Amino acid sequence: MKSVLTELPVIRPITDLRTQLNDVCTQATESRKPVVLTKNGNASYVLLDSDAYAETERNNRIYLAMKEAEIEERYRPATVSEEESDAKMKEIFALWGLEYA
Repeated sequence: MKSVLTELPVIRPITDLRTQLNDVCTQATESRKPVVLTKNGNASYVLLDSDAYAETERNNRIYLAMKEAEIEERYRPATVSEEESDAKMKEIFALWGLEYA
């Protein structure tokens, strides 16, 4: 069985914001990882350096754009030649009694 090693999240009690604010902020900045703040043993908030947050958001936008492009490629109808397009437009215009130029 293949073992998957992942980094453990940084977890700190929320009271550290009151007693060790500078240390918590430095840890978030240096690690560039989310710091999970707990209240009564349960995750309540996540603190993340603003540069790391911006990078995460940028990566999410890139991922979503790539996913959208993949979906469009998969479900995009076949392309139509100029001649086929002109013929179809002439047909549509003729139904309305108009001349297609």
